[in-house]
Amino acid sequence: MAEHRFNVGQRVRVKTRFLDRSGEGVYEVVRQLPATPNGDYHYRIKSPNGQERAVAETELAPAG
Repeated sequence: MAEHRFNVGQRVRVKTRFLDRSGEGVYEVVRQLPATPNGDYHYRIKSPNGQERAVAETELAPAG
């Protein structure tokens, strides 16, 4: 079984979609969420201003 790609505390970027730049910026992974039944991983991430959101692993990239 695969494992989460990102660790708690790691800095990540949300991949932007065409014409949707609302989620741009660097976030911190605050929690790894369980895999969905089809094996997709999700994370709880936090922006520098403290706002949190849940995102799929496929939406994230390392911050560099």
